[in-house]
Amino acid sequence: MIEGNDSVVSSKLMGETLRAEIEEIEKYKWYLGERLGYDPLRDRSMNDICQEWIEKYAQAFRQHWEDTRRNLCS
Repeated sequence: MIEGNDSVVSSKLMGETLRAEIEEIEKYKWYLGERLGYDPLRDRSMNDICQEWIEKYAQAFRQHWEDTRRNLCS
């Protein structure tokens, strides 16, 4: 295998992971809005919401994402 291909594949996987995390953060923002009854951006920044998601859920999400990807490739 050509070494350059490894970096292309790695970049593609990183991009897919990032897109999936962004989607999960958007879902989290929606959930917060449903729970609060209004758009959480009214009194919080998107940065604060992202940071909260990262602190609470990023580790578990990444583990699940990696396990799922590994199972698909097996």
